[in-house]
Amino acid sequence: MLNSTVSAPRVAPLPALLVLAGLLAVYIPSFIDLFHGAWSSDRNAHGPIVMVVAMVFLYFRLSQLMAQDLLQRAPQPLAGALVLVVGLLSYVLGRSQNVLVLEVGSLIWVLSGLVIAGFGVRTWRRLWFAFFFMLFMIPMPASVVDVLTLPMKIAVSAATEHLLYWAGYPIARSGVILTIGQYQLLVADACAGLNSLFTLEALGLLYMNLVRHPSLVRNVVLASLIVPISFTANTIRIVFLSLITYHLGDAAGQGFLHSFSGLVLFLSALLLIIGVDSALSWLVARRGAGRDPEQSALSLPSVPAGTWQRLFNVPLAPAVAVLAGMLVSIAAAHALTPHMTSAPPALALDKAVPAQIGEWKLVPDSVAQATLATNDEGGALTDQIYDEVVTRTYINPQGTQMMLALAYAREQRQDVKLHLPEICYPAQGYKVVTLAPAMLAVGHSGAAVPGKHMLAEGNGRTEAVTYWTRVGDAYPNSGMGQRLKIFRDGLHGVVTDGILVRASVIVRDAAEAPVAYQQQESFLRTLVDTVQPGSHPLVAAAPQAHQ
Repeated sequence: MLNSTVSAPRVAPLPALLVLAGLLAVYIPSFIDLFHGAWSSDRNAHGPIVMVVAMVFLYFRLSQLMAQDLLQRAPQPLAGALVLVVGLLSYVLGRSQNVLVLEVGSLIWVLSGLVIAGFGVRTWRRLWFAFFFMLFMIPMPASVVDVLTLPMKIAVSAATEHLLYWAGYPIARSGVILTIGQYQLLVADACAGLNSLFTLEALGLLYMNLVRHPSLVRNVVLASLIVPISFTANTIRIVFLSLITYHLGDAAGQGFLHSFSGLVLFLSALLLIIGVDSALSWLVARRGAGRDPEQSALSLPSVPAGTWQRLFNVPLAPAVAVLAGMLVSIAAAHALTPHMTSAPPALALDKAVPAQIGEWKLVPDSVAQATLATNDEGGALTDQIYDEVVTRTYINPQGTQMMLALAYAREQRQDVKLHLPEICYPAQGYKVVTLAPAMLAVGHSGAAVPGKHMLAEGNGRTEAVTYWTRVGDAYPNSGMGQRLKIFRDGLHGVVTDGILVRASVIVRDAAEAPVAYQQQESFLRTLVDTVQPGSHPLVAAAPQAHQ
Protein backbone atom coordinates (compact mmCIF):
# COMPACT_ATOMS: atom_id res chain seq x y z
CA MET A 1 0.00 0.00 0.00
CA LEU A 2 2.94 2.30 0.54
CA ASN A 3 3.99 1.84 -3.05
CA SER A 4 0.53 2.67 -4.37
CA THR A 5 -0.15 5.71 -2.26
CA VAL A 6 3.31 7.31 -2.26
CA SER A 7 3.92 8.00 -5.91
CA ALA A 8 6.28 10.98 -5.86
CA PRO A 9 9.22 10.10 -8.12
CA ARG A 10 11.60 12.28 -6.17
CA VAL A 11 11.68 12.74 -2.40
CA ALA A 12 12.90 16.04 -0.95
CA PRO A 13 15.08 15.21 2.07
CA LEU A 14 14.76 18.63 3.77
CA PRO A 15 11.39 18.11 5.56
CA ALA A 16 12.43 14.75 7.01
CA LEU A 17 15.77 16.24 8.05
CA LEU A 18 13.98 19.08 9.83
CA VAL A 19 11.90 16.62 11.87
CA LEU A 20 15.02 14.56 12.64
CA ALA A 21 16.89 17.71 13.71
CA GLY A 22 14.06 18.58 16.07
CA LEU A 23 14.10 15.10 17.62
CA LEU A 24 17.87 15.24 18.11
CA ALA A 25 17.75 18.74 19.60
CA VAL A 26 15.10 17.65 22.10
CA TYR A 27 16.38 14.26 23.17
CA ILE A 28 20.18 14.22 22.81
CA PRO A 29 20.63 16.28 26.04
CA SER A 30 18.17 13.99 27.80
CA PHE A 31 20.01 10.85 26.77
CA ILE A 32 23.38 12.36 27.69
CA ASP A 33 22.01 13.02 31.17
CA LEU A 34 20.62 9.49 31.33
CA PHE A 35 23.97 7.93 30.43
CA HIS A 36 25.66 10.01 33.12
CA GLY A 37 22.86 9.52 35.62
CA ALA A 38 20.10 6.92 35.90
CA TRP A 39 21.38 4.55 33.21
CA SER A 40 24.86 4.45 34.75
CA SER A 41 23.51 2.67 37.86
CA ASP A 42 22.92 -1.06 38.18
CA ARG A 43 19.25 -0.38 38.85
CA ASN A 44 18.65 1.06 35.36
CA ALA A 45 21.57 -0.38 33.38
CA HIS A 46 19.11 -2.19 31.10
CA GLY A 47 17.74 1.14 29.79
CA PRO A 48 20.12 1.71 26.85
CA ILE A 49 19.90 -1.96 25.85
CA VAL A 50 16.12 -1.74 25.72
CA MET A 51 16.31 1.48 23.70
CA VAL A 52 18.62 -0.06 21.09
CA VAL A 53 16.56 -3.24 20.87
CA ALA A 54 13.35 -1.20 20.51
CA MET A 55 14.82 0.81 17.62
CA VAL A 56 16.13 -2.33 15.91
CA PHE A 57 12.75 -3.98 16.32
CA LEU A 58 11.04 -0.88 14.89
CA TYR A 59 13.30 -1.07 11.84
CA PHE A 60 12.62 -4.81 11.51
CA ARG A 61 8.85 -4.31 11.78
CA LEU A 62 8.83 -1.45 9.25
CA SER A 63 10.80 -3.59 6.81
CA GLN A 64 8.36 -6.43 7.34
CA LEU A 65 5.33 -4.22 6.70
CA MET A 66 6.85 -2.64 3.59
CA ALA A 67 7.83 -6.02 2.17
CA GLN A 68 4.26 -7.25 2.67
CA ASP A 69 2.81 -3.97 1.29
CA LEU A 70 0.97 -3.39 4.60
CA LEU A 71 2.41 -0.01 5.50
CA GLN A 72 -0.58 2.17 4.78
CA ARG A 73 -0.26 5.92 4.40
CA ALA A 74 -3.58 7.29 5.62
CA PRO A 75 -2.49 10.46 7.46
CA GLN A 76 -4.48 11.65 10.46
CA PRO A 77 -2.82 15.01 11.14
CA LEU A 78 -5.25 16.19 13.82
CA ALA A 79 -5.03 13.02 15.93
CA GLY A 80 -1.26 12.90 15.42
CA ALA A 81 -0.89 16.54 16.41
CA LEU A 82 -2.84 15.97 19.64
CA VAL A 83 -0.62 13.01 20.59
CA LEU A 84 2.48 15.03 19.67
CA VAL A 85 1.36 17.95 21.85
CA VAL A 86 0.82 15.58 24.78
CA GLY A 87 4.34 14.25 24.24
CA LEU A 88 5.93 17.70 24.08
CA LEU A 89 4.05 18.88 27.20
CA SER A 90 5.24 15.75 28.98
CA TYR A 91 8.78 16.55 27.87
CA VAL A 92 8.57 20.16 29.11
CA LEU A 93 7.33 19.11 32.56
CA GLY A 94 9.70 16.16 32.82
CA ARG A 95 12.79 18.00 31.60
CA SER A 96 12.23 21.11 33.69
CA GLN A 97 11.33 19.26 36.92
CA ASN A 98 13.70 16.30 36.38
CA VAL A 99 10.85 13.77 36.32
CA LEU A 100 12.34 10.99 34.21
CA VAL A 101 9.05 9.13 33.80
CA LEU A 102 7.66 12.16 31.95
CA GLU A 103 10.86 13.18 30.17
CA VAL A 104 11.86 9.78 28.81
CA GLY A 105 8.28 8.62 28.39
CA SER A 106 7.56 11.64 26.20
CA LEU A 107 9.64 10.05 23.42
CA ILE A 108 6.98 7.34 23.03
CA TRP A 109 4.24 9.97 22.69
CA VAL A 110 6.25 12.07 20.25
CA LEU A 111 7.16 9.15 17.98
CA SER A 112 3.58 7.85 18.14
CA GLY A 113 2.24 11.28 17.19
CA LEU A 114 4.56 11.49 14.19
CA VAL A 115 3.52 8.02 12.99
CA ILE A 116 -0.20 8.74 13.41
CA ALA A 117 0.09 12.13 11.70
CA GLY A 118 1.97 10.69 8.73
CA PHE A 119 0.50 7.19 8.39
CA GLY A 120 -2.61 6.89 10.55
CA VAL A 121 -3.73 4.88 13.56
CA ARG A 122 -3.91 1.59 11.69
CA THR A 123 -0.21 1.68 10.83
CA TRP A 124 0.60 2.71 14.40
CA ARG A 125 -1.27 -0.36 15.66
CA ARG A 126 0.94 -2.55 13.49
CA LEU A 127 3.98 -0.99 15.17
CA TRP A 128 2.55 -0.96 18.70
CA PHE A 129 4.98 -3.43 20.24
CA ALA A 130 8.03 -1.27 19.47
CA PHE A 131 6.46 1.63 21.38
CA PHE A 132 5.30 -0.63 24.20
CA PHE A 133 8.78 -2.12 24.50
CA MET A 134 10.23 1.38 25.00
CA LEU A 135 8.37 1.58 28.33
CA PHE A 136 11.03 -0.70 29.82
CA MET A 137 13.77 1.89 29.20
CA ILE A 138 12.07 4.49 31.44
CA PRO A 139 13.72 4.71 34.88
CA MET A 140 11.09 4.15 37.53
CA PRO A 141 10.92 6.51 40.53
CA ALA A 142 13.15 5.23 43.31
CA SER A 143 10.32 5.61 45.84
CA VAL A 144 8.20 3.17 43.81
CA VAL A 145 11.06 0.73 43.20
CA ASP A 146 12.11 0.75 46.86
CA VAL A 147 8.63 -0.14 48.08
CA LEU A 148 8.00 -2.85 45.48
CA THR A 149 11.52 -4.29 45.56
CA LEU A 150 11.58 -5.33 49.22
CA PRO A 151 9.18 -8.33 48.94
CA MET A 152 11.22 -9.66 46.00
CA LYS A 153 14.49 -9.29 47.92
CA ILE A 154 13.10 -10.99 51.03
CA ALA A 155 11.63 -13.85 48.99
CA VAL A 156 14.89 -14.41 47.06
CA SER A 157 16.88 -14.28 50.32
CA ALA A 158 14.57 -16.83 51.96
CA ALA A 159 14.70 -19.17 48.96
CA THR A 160 18.51 -18.98 48.89
CA GLU A 161 18.70 -19.69 52.60
CA HIS A 162 16.50 -22.78 52.35
CA LEU A 163 18.29 -24.16 49.29
CA LEU A 164 21.79 -23.80 50.74
CA TYR A 165 20.71 -25.03 54.17
CA TRP A 166 19.20 -28.09 52.51
CA ALA A 167 22.53 -28.57 50.70
CA GLY A 168 24.38 -28.60 54.03
CA TYR A 169 25.92 -25.11 54.06
CA PRO A 170 26.14 -23.09 57.30
CA ILE A 171 23.78 -20.26 56.41
CA ALA A 172 21.43 -17.96 58.30
CA ARG A 173 19.32 -14.98 57.32
CA SER A 174 18.23 -11.71 58.91
CA GLY A 175 15.87 -9.86 56.58
CA VAL A 176 17.83 -9.44 53.34
CA ILE A 177 21.24 -10.16 54.92
CA LEU A 178 22.60 -13.68 54.42
CA THR A 179 25.35 -15.04 56.68
CA ILE A 180 27.19 -17.99 55.17
CA GLY A 181 30.20 -19.18 57.09
CA GLN A 182 32.18 -16.12 58.14
CA TYR A 183 30.76 -13.90 55.38
CA GLN A 184 27.75 -11.61 55.21
CA LEU A 185 25.95 -10.82 51.95
CA LEU A 186 23.31 -8.16 51.54
CA VAL A 187 20.78 -8.94 48.81
CA ALA A 188 20.64 -5.56 47.09
CA ASP A 189 18.21 -4.09 44.55
CA ALA A 190 20.60 -4.76 41.69
CA CYS A 191 20.65 -8.46 42.53
CA ALA A 192 16.99 -9.17 43.19
CA GLY A 193 14.98 -6.08 42.51
CA LEU A 194 12.45 -4.85 40.01
CA ASN A 195 15.23 -3.88 37.60
CA SER A 196 15.92 -7.57 37.03
CA LEU A 197 12.23 -8.35 36.87
CA PHE A 198 11.57 -5.60 34.30
CA THR A 199 14.55 -6.58 32.17
CA LEU A 200 13.59 -10.23 32.14
CA GLU A 201 9.94 -9.35 31.48
CA ALA A 202 11.10 -7.26 28.52
CA LEU A 203 13.27 -10.14 27.31
CA GLY A 204 10.35 -12.56 27.51
CA LEU A 205 7.91 -10.24 25.75
CA LEU A 206 10.44 -9.59 22.98
CA TYR A 207 10.93 -13.33 22.55
CA MET A 208 7.17 -13.84 22.35
CA ASN A 209 6.72 -11.08 19.79
CA LEU A 210 9.53 -12.33 17.58
CA VAL A 211 8.33 -15.94 17.68
CA ARG A 212 4.67 -14.81 17.34
CA HIS A 213 2.86 -17.97 18.31
CA PRO A 214 -0.66 -18.17 16.89
CA SER A 215 -1.93 -19.82 20.08
CA LEU A 216 -3.41 -17.21 22.44
CA VAL A 217 -3.37 -19.63 25.39
CA ARG A 218 0.30 -20.34 24.81
CA ASN A 219 1.18 -16.63 24.75
CA VAL A 220 -0.81 -15.86 27.90
CA VAL A 221 0.70 -18.80 29.82
CA LEU A 222 4.24 -17.88 28.75
CA ALA A 223 3.75 -14.21 29.70
CA SER A 224 2.37 -15.12 33.13
CA LEU A 225 5.29 -17.50 33.78
CA ILE A 226 7.92 -14.80 33.14
CA VAL A 227 7.54 -13.48 36.71
CA PRO A 228 8.28 -16.84 38.40
CA ILE A 229 11.04 -17.39 35.83
CA SER A 230 12.56 -14.07 36.88
CA PHE A 231 12.33 -15.06 40.54
CA THR A 232 13.99 -18.41 39.82
CA ALA A 233 16.78 -16.77 37.80
CA ASN A 234 17.42 -14.23 40.57
CA THR A 235 17.57 -17.02 43.15
CA ILE A 236 20.09 -18.90 40.99
CA ARG A 237 22.24 -15.76 40.87
CA ILE A 238 22.21 -15.26 44.66
CA VAL A 239 22.99 -18.94 45.24
CA PHE A 240 25.85 -18.62 42.74
CA LEU A 241 27.25 -15.54 44.53
CA SER A 242 26.86 -17.14 47.96
CA LEU A 243 28.79 -20.24 46.92
CA ILE A 244 31.54 -18.14 45.31
CA THR A 245 31.90 -16.05 48.47
CA TYR A 246 31.90 -19.09 50.74
CA HIS A 247 34.49 -21.06 48.76
CA LEU A 248 36.65 -18.30 47.22
CA GLY A 249 36.29 -15.41 49.64
CA ASP A 250 34.64 -12.01 49.75
CA ALA A 251 36.96 -10.47 47.15
CA ALA A 252 35.91 -13.03 44.55
CA GLY A 253 32.23 -12.62 45.39
CA GLN A 254 32.35 -8.83 45.00
CA GLY A 255 34.79 -8.67 42.09
CA PHE A 256 34.61 -9.91 38.52
CA LEU A 257 32.53 -12.94 39.44
CA HIS A 258 29.85 -10.64 40.89
CA SER A 259 29.45 -9.02 37.48
CA PHE A 260 29.71 -12.42 35.80
CA SER A 261 26.80 -13.61 37.93
CA GLY A 262 24.66 -11.08 36.05
CA LEU A 263 25.37 -13.05 32.88
CA VAL A 264 24.40 -16.20 34.75
CA LEU A 265 21.11 -14.49 35.65
CA PHE A 266 20.15 -13.70 32.07
CA LEU A 267 21.40 -16.97 30.64
CA SER A 268 19.36 -18.82 33.26
CA ALA A 269 16.30 -16.74 32.44
CA LEU A 270 16.70 -17.18 28.68
CA LEU A 271 17.14 -20.95 29.01
CA LEU A 272 14.12 -21.16 31.30
CA ILE A 273 12.00 -19.12 28.86
CA ILE A 274 13.05 -21.31 25.92
CA GLY A 275 12.54 -24.45 27.99
CA VAL A 276 9.05 -23.42 29.10
CA ASP A 277 8.18 -22.34 25.56
CA SER A 278 9.38 -25.69 24.19
CA ALA A 279 7.21 -27.52 26.70
CA LEU A 280 4.22 -25.38 25.76
CA SER A 281 5.00 -25.99 22.08
CA TRP A 282 4.95 -29.73 22.68
CA LEU A 283 1.62 -29.48 24.50
CA VAL A 284 0.08 -27.33 21.75
CA ALA A 285 1.39 -29.71 19.07
CA ARG A 286 -0.25 -32.64 20.83
CA ARG A 287 -3.56 -30.80 20.72
CA GLY A 288 -3.15 -30.32 16.98
CA ALA A 289 -2.73 -26.54 16.95
CA GLY A 290 -1.24 -25.27 13.74
CA ARG A 291 1.53 -22.77 13.20
CA ASP A 292 1.45 -19.68 11.03
CA PRO A 293 4.63 -19.79 8.92
CA GLU A 294 4.37 -16.11 7.95
CA GLN A 295 4.11 -14.90 11.54
CA SER A 296 6.96 -17.06 12.80
CA ALA A 297 9.48 -16.01 10.18
CA LEU A 298 12.25 -14.03 11.86
CA SER A 299 14.44 -13.31 8.84
CA LEU A 300 14.72 -9.69 7.69
CA PRO A 301 12.40 -9.32 4.69
CA SER A 302 13.54 -7.92 1.36
CA VAL A 303 12.36 -4.33 0.82
CA PRO A 304 11.98 -3.04 -2.78
CA ALA A 305 14.51 -0.41 -3.80
CA GLY A 306 13.44 3.17 -3.11
CA THR A 307 10.81 2.22 -0.54
CA TRP A 308 12.70 3.65 2.41
CA GLN A 309 13.20 6.95 0.59
CA ARG A 310 9.49 7.24 -0.18
CA LEU A 311 8.70 6.38 3.42
CA PHE A 312 10.14 9.72 4.54
CA ASN A 313 8.27 11.82 1.99
CA VAL A 314 7.08 14.53 4.38
CA PRO A 315 5.39 17.82 3.37
CA LEU A 316 7.49 20.86 4.19
CA ALA A 317 4.90 22.92 6.11
CA PRO A 318 4.07 20.23 8.74
CA ALA A 319 7.77 19.47 9.14
CA VAL A 320 8.51 23.13 9.88
CA ALA A 321 5.61 23.21 12.37
CA VAL A 322 6.93 20.11 14.13
CA LEU A 323 10.44 21.59 14.34
CA ALA A 324 9.06 24.86 15.69
CA GLY A 325 7.01 23.02 18.32
CA MET A 326 10.07 21.09 19.46
CA LEU A 327 12.22 24.22 19.69
CA VAL A 328 9.48 25.96 21.70
CA SER A 329 9.38 22.93 24.02
CA ILE A 330 13.13 23.17 24.62
CA ALA A 331 12.79 26.87 25.48
CA ALA A 332 9.79 26.24 27.74
CA ALA A 333 11.62 23.49 29.62
CA HIS A 334 14.55 25.81 30.20
CA ALA A 335 12.28 28.63 31.37
CA LEU A 336 10.44 26.38 33.86
CA THR A 337 13.59 24.86 35.35
CA PRO A 338 13.69 25.86 39.05
CA HIS A 339 16.76 27.56 40.48
CA MET A 340 18.22 27.74 43.96
CA THR A 341 17.36 30.95 45.78
CA SER A 342 20.04 32.64 47.82
CA ALA A 343 19.52 32.19 51.55
CA PRO A 344 21.36 33.69 54.51
CA PRO A 345 24.01 31.43 56.04
CA ALA A 346 22.64 29.23 58.78
CA LEU A 347 24.24 27.91 61.94
CA ALA A 348 25.58 24.38 61.47
CA LEU A 349 23.37 21.68 62.94
CA ASP A 350 26.12 20.14 65.06
CA LYS A 351 26.56 23.53 66.78
CA ALA A 352 22.85 24.34 66.94
CA VAL A 353 21.83 21.13 68.75
CA PRO A 354 22.71 21.45 72.45
CA ALA A 355 24.53 18.86 74.55
CA GLN A 356 21.57 18.73 76.95
CA ILE A 357 17.94 18.60 75.84
CA GLY A 358 15.71 18.90 78.88
CA GLU A 359 16.60 16.02 81.17
CA TRP A 360 18.48 14.23 78.39
CA LYS A 361 22.27 14.52 78.41
CA LEU A 362 24.68 13.77 75.60
CA VAL A 363 26.50 10.44 75.74
CA PRO A 364 30.11 10.75 74.48
CA ASP A 365 30.10 7.37 72.75
CA SER A 366 27.04 7.21 70.49
CA VAL A 367 25.21 3.96 69.88
CA ALA A 368 25.57 2.70 66.30
CA GLN A 369 22.54 3.83 64.31
CA ALA A 370 20.93 2.76 61.05
CA THR A 371 22.39 4.64 58.08
CA LEU A 372 20.32 7.63 56.98
CA ALA A 373 20.63 6.88 53.24
CA THR A 374 21.58 3.77 51.29
CA ASN A 375 22.45 3.10 47.67
CA ASP A 376 21.28 0.26 45.43
CA GLU A 377 23.82 -2.07 47.03
CA GLY A 378 22.76 -1.22 50.58
CA GLY A 379 25.87 0.88 51.25
CA ALA A 380 25.95 4.30 52.88
CA LEU A 381 24.95 7.20 50.62
CA THR A 382 24.74 9.90 53.27
CA ASP A 383 27.49 12.16 51.92
CA GLN A 384 25.91 12.24 48.46
CA ILE A 385 22.39 13.06 49.67
CA TYR A 386 22.80 15.38 52.66
CA ASP A 387 24.79 18.54 53.30
CA GLU A 388 24.75 18.17 57.09
CA VAL A 389 24.25 15.11 59.28
CA VAL A 390 24.11 14.87 63.07
CA THR A 391 23.88 11.53 64.90
CA ARG A 392 23.97 11.58 68.70
CA THR A 393 22.89 9.54 71.67
CA TYR A 394 21.31 11.06 74.78
CA ILE A 395 20.48 9.48 78.15
CA ASN A 396 17.94 10.42 80.81
CA PRO A 397 18.17 9.90 84.60
CA GLN A 398 16.34 6.58 84.25
CA GLY A 399 19.08 5.24 81.97
CA THR A 400 17.03 5.22 78.73
CA GLN A 401 19.17 6.02 75.71
CA MET A 402 17.68 8.14 72.93
CA MET A 403 19.31 8.01 69.50
CA LEU A 404 18.90 11.22 67.51
CA ALA A 405 19.58 11.60 63.79
CA LEU A 406 19.23 14.83 61.81
CA ALA A 407 19.92 15.02 58.08
CA TYR A 408 19.67 18.29 56.16
CA ALA A 409 19.85 18.93 52.40
CA ARG A 410 19.87 22.43 50.92
CA GLU A 411 18.07 21.38 47.76
CA GLN A 412 15.33 18.86 47.18
CA ARG A 413 15.02 17.53 43.64
CA GLN A 414 13.40 14.47 42.14
CA ASP A 415 16.75 12.64 42.08
CA VAL A 416 18.12 14.11 45.34
CA LYS A 417 15.64 13.92 48.20
CA LEU A 418 15.26 12.71 51.75
CA HIS A 419 15.44 8.95 52.31
CA LEU A 420 12.69 7.48 54.48
CA PRO A 421 13.55 5.16 57.42
CA GLU A 422 11.10 2.49 56.24
CA ILE A 423 13.29 2.15 53.14
CA CYS A 424 16.73 2.52 54.70
CA TYR A 425 16.15 0.17 57.65
CA PRO A 426 15.19 -2.90 55.55
CA ALA A 427 18.13 -2.19 53.21
CA GLN A 428 20.38 -2.72 56.26
CA GLY A 429 18.85 -6.01 57.37
CA TYR A 430 15.94 -4.79 59.49
CA LYS A 431 12.35 -5.93 59.21
CA VAL A 432 9.66 -3.26 59.59
CA VAL A 433 7.14 -4.74 62.03
CA THR A 434 4.76 -1.79 62.26
CA LEU A 435 4.55 1.54 60.46
CA ALA A 436 1.81 4.07 61.18
CA PRO A 437 1.26 7.81 60.58
CA ALA A 438 1.16 9.95 63.69
CA MET A 439 0.43 13.59 64.49
CA LEU A 440 3.36 14.67 66.64
CA ALA A 441 2.87 17.61 69.02
CA VAL A 442 6.43 18.82 68.53
CA GLY A 443 5.96 22.12 66.68
CA HIS A 444 6.19 25.60 68.10
CA SER A 445 3.55 26.20 70.77
CA GLY A 446 2.61 22.51 70.62
CA ALA A 447 1.58 22.56 66.96
CA ALA A 448 1.09 19.11 65.45
CA VAL A 449 3.48 17.89 62.78
CA PRO A 450 2.64 14.89 60.54
CA GLY A 451 5.15 12.10 61.12
CA LYS A 452 5.37 8.34 61.58
CA HIS A 453 5.94 5.71 64.26
CA MET A 454 7.90 2.64 63.16
CA LEU A 455 8.95 -0.56 64.91
CA ALA A 456 11.85 -2.41 63.30
CA GLU A 457 13.63 -5.66 64.19
CA GLY A 458 17.03 -6.79 63.01
CA ASN A 459 20.75 -6.95 63.72
CA GLY A 460 20.03 -8.37 67.16
CA ARG A 461 17.78 -5.58 68.43
CA THR A 462 14.34 -3.98 68.21
CA GLU A 463 14.00 -0.24 67.63
CA ALA A 464 11.02 2.04 68.15
CA VAL A 465 11.39 4.99 65.78
CA THR A 466 9.62 8.34 65.52
CA TYR A 467 10.39 10.66 62.63
CA TRP A 468 9.16 13.38 60.32
CA THR A 469 10.41 14.93 57.12
CA ARG A 470 10.13 18.61 56.26
CA VAL A 471 10.34 19.72 52.64
CA GLY A 472 10.06 23.48 52.46
CA ASP A 473 6.92 24.37 54.40
CA ALA A 474 5.26 20.95 54.23
CA TYR A 475 5.64 17.52 55.82
CA PRO A 476 5.29 14.79 53.17
CA ASN A 477 5.75 11.42 54.85
CA SER A 478 5.93 9.26 51.73
CA GLY A 479 8.22 9.11 48.74
CA MET A 480 5.41 10.07 46.38
CA GLY A 481 4.36 12.89 48.69
CA GLN A 482 7.89 14.25 48.60
CA ARG A 483 7.98 14.07 44.81
CA LEU A 484 4.66 15.91 44.47
CA LYS A 485 5.80 18.65 46.87
CA ILE A 486 9.10 19.07 45.00
CA PHE A 487 7.18 19.09 41.70
CA ARG A 488 4.76 21.80 42.87
CA ASP A 489 7.59 23.95 44.19
CA GLY A 490 9.53 23.42 40.97
CA LEU A 491 6.65 24.68 38.85
CA HIS A 492 6.91 27.91 40.83
CA GLY A 493 10.62 28.04 40.05
CA VAL A 494 11.66 27.24 43.62
CA VAL A 495 14.11 24.64 44.90
CA THR A 496 13.36 24.08 48.59
CA ASP A 497 15.40 22.55 51.37
CA GLY A 498 14.57 19.48 53.42
CA ILE A 499 15.39 17.84 56.72
CA LEU A 500 14.81 14.42 58.27
CA VAL A 501 14.35 14.35 62.05
CA ARG A 502 14.54 10.88 63.59
CA ALA A 503 14.57 9.63 67.17
CA SER A 504 14.82 5.96 68.12
CA VAL A 505 14.99 3.84 71.27
CA ILE A 506 16.03 0.21 71.63
CA VAL A 507 13.18 -1.75 73.25
CA ARG A 508 12.88 -5.34 74.36
CA ASP A 509 9.65 -6.06 72.52
CA ALA A 510 6.69 -4.45 70.82
CA ALA A 511 4.87 -3.95 74.13
CA GLU A 512 7.40 -1.27 75.13
CA ALA A 513 6.97 0.68 71.89
CA PRO A 514 4.05 2.97 73.00
CA VAL A 515 6.03 4.23 75.99
CA ALA A 516 9.08 4.78 73.75
CA TYR A 517 6.98 6.78 71.29
CA GLN A 518 5.78 9.07 74.11
CA GLN A 519 9.36 9.59 75.29
CA GLN A 520 10.48 10.38 71.76
CA GLU A 521 7.70 12.90 71.19
CA SER A 522 8.55 14.71 74.45
CA PHE A 523 12.25 14.63 73.58
CA LEU A 524 11.69 15.99 70.07
CA ARG A 525 9.34 18.73 71.31
CA THR A 526 12.06 19.90 73.70
CA LEU A 527 14.63 19.64 70.92
CA VAL A 528 12.62 21.93 68.65
CA ASP A 529 12.33 24.50 71.45
CA THR A 530 16.02 24.39 72.44
CA VAL A 531 17.73 24.38 69.03
CA GLN A 532 19.66 27.63 68.75
CA PRO A 533 18.10 30.36 66.56
CA GLY A 534 19.63 30.83 63.15
CA SER A 535 20.00 27.13 62.36
CA HIS A 536 18.15 25.15 59.74
CA PRO A 537 14.55 24.88 60.99
CA LEU A 538 13.45 21.44 62.13
CA VAL A 539 9.82 22.42 61.65
CA ALA A 540 8.20 24.95 59.34
CA ALA A 541 6.79 28.21 60.64
CA ALA A 542 3.27 27.15 59.64
CA PRO A 543 2.79 23.35 59.54
CA GLN A 544 0.80 22.14 56.55
CA ALA A 545 -1.74 19.36 56.30
CA HIS A 546 -0.71 15.73 56.11
CA GLN A 547 0.10 14.68 52.54
